[in-house]
Order: sequence, then structure tokens, then C-alpha cells
Amino acid sequence: MMITLKPLKHFLRFVPDKVHTHLISRVGGHLMNGQAITSRLDFMEGKRLQLTIKDTGNCWKFVIRNNRLVDDAGSNSVADVHISGDLKTFLLLATGNEDPDSLFFSRHLSLEGNTEDGLYIKNLIDAMDFDTGVYLKSILGQTLATRIAPVVERLELSKRIHSLSEKVLFN
Repeated sequence: MMITLKPLKHFLRFVPDKVHTHLISRVGGHLMNGQAITSRLDFMEGKRLQLTIKDTGNCWKFVIRNNRLVDDAGSNSVADVHISGDLKTFLLLATGNEDPDSLFFSRHLSLEGNTEDGLYIKNLIDAMDFDTGVYLKSILGQTLATRIAPVVERLELSKRIHSLSEKVLFN
């Protein structure tokens, strides 16, 4: 079964970038609750990151504050790191279906700006591993998370998400 990216591309084209940037910063910040990777963002405090999706014409600007990506869409400041590529490439990266090194070295993603900061972000992306148990504990508390975690594991949500992303990205 093939699933097309057209609806997502239309959404990205017709909804203003400010809305996307705000949504990504809020949802991303929520999902990063309790994740070990956030402690490694200290080095990037105050740095600006710009993501450009070439085939949809989107440009999202963020600043890293308090170990979070914060909406910086209204800023005219130049980004310290600018990553650009097409939608499929960003989705491959986000779903873990392709490793960052291969996407950068094959030039499907380009990295511009401060080299040291860019490599640091690339390495963070490469090391990112979402810990569902830690996330559940951070939002639900120890007792409830301990009861819900086995149910979440039985549902195999990460496997299902990975399978769906393969249908979208590889067909």
C-alpha cells in the first residue's frame, strides 16, 4: 500500500511558517520532557537554528533556550546553523529510517553556518533515542507511568510508527 506525501506537502505550503514553527517548538518541547539528550543542549544555549524544506518552501527558525527549541520565527537574526533538504529527507531523519551521516554526506541535507555548532547538532540528532518510559514518568509521575508502560510496550507503538513511516517514505 502506498501512502503519498501530497496532503502533508499541501498543509506545509498553505499554513504559514509561523504556525509550523510554534507547533514544532511546543510539541517537540513536550516530547523532550525527561529525555537525556536535553542536557546536551547546554552547549547550544542562545544559538539559532533554521530548517528549510526546499520542495515545500518552508523556513522554520528556532533559538535554543533552557534546553528547548523555542519559536524564533519573528526574528531577523541570522541562524548559527542552517539545515536544508526536501520533505522526504527530513522525514527519513525524523523517523530514524536513515542516519544523519548518510543524509549529510550524500548531500540530501545541507548544513551551513558555524561548523562546530552544525556538527554538534548533527551528532545530537545521530545520538537521539526516544525513551518512552522516561517520557511517561516525566508527564504522568512514577506510579502511573509504571502501570501504563507495559501497555504501551504491548501496543508496539514505535514499531507501528516505523512501519507506517516506511510505507510513506519508501513507496
